[in-house]
Amino acid sequence: SLLTAAAVVGAAQAADSCQALALSGGGSKGAYQSGVLWGMYNSLEDKSQLAYDIVTGISAGAINTAMIAMYAPGDEASLIEELDYQWQHIANDNVFTKWKPFGIVTGIRKKAGAFDVSPLYETIDEILDDYDHDPKRKFVVGCIDGDSGSYITFDETTPNITKAVISSSAIPFVFEPQIWETEEGPIVCMDGGTAWSVDVSSAVHRCRDQVDDDSKITVDIVFTKSYKLAPIESTANTLDNFFRFRDIKGYHDDMGDIVNTMKFYPDVNFRYLVQPDEPLFGSGFKAINFDNSTSTYPMQLQ
Repeated sequence: SLLTAAAVVGAAQAADSCQALALSGGGSKGAYQSGVLWGMYNSLEDKSQLAYDIVTGISAGAINTAMIAMYAPGDEASLIEELDYQWQHIANDNVFTKWKPFGIVTGIRKKAGAFDVSPLYETIDEILDDYDHDPKRKFVVGCIDGDSGSYITFDETTPNITKAVISSSAIPFVFEPQIWETEEGPIVCMDGGTAWSVDVSSAVHRCRDQVDDDSKITVDIVFTKSYKLAPIESTANTLDNFFRFRDIKGYHDDMGDIVNTMKFYPDVNFRYLVQPDEPLFGSGFKAINFDNSTSTYPMQLQ
């Protein structure tokens, strides 16, 4: 992986400092984030750099955020072991299933998503049950309200953390949006990645509750998209050109989000930006391939 030192921070940190981790979306590429944290833990001499006060996540990053939040800062060894275990034992059956009676056809015609995501709800709920759904650090996960287009955030005070994670991971067309009833009316939550590739702003704002100056905030970002575009295969027909356009636009939009956010917070210490050296395999429906042997385990190693 590419490990970019965006700002060098000494081992000694002020008592009133705040460290935050921002995790991007990416479907099954959440396994890559687990591999990154394992690699950082086993390569960084100063393990306290991973004792994050705040963690934010979108989509797949929200799944990892929820698991990370169940461990207190300083318990990184146990946290890394748990993430590694979960991503090595996940399978498609733990994430989604086909609707009855006609699978995707039923999903498209009768439901609000092509697949039934209830297995993922059960999987996350079972994981969080082991920790009594009791976060040990601050976190933020986000979704997009399909009605207003607003970015909606959930934190450690949210009564239903599992639903918050599913809301952030509700990929449009693929999974059903999650409905939250509020006094102002229902919120129709779809994947947070609809608007943001990674939520750095929430990390900074939560840290501001803890420190009195942005210079005391350190943010690390783990991004599942490579800094390289995948080699072009063909532009021989209309669909080839369309998909290449989409790849290029998405690449520049996502990288632009990160660069603009860094510029918006000039005094924040952006320490590590970690991305794959090469594009991770899997786009479109391949991005929801959670088969361990062909998808998640290889990405942990990458």
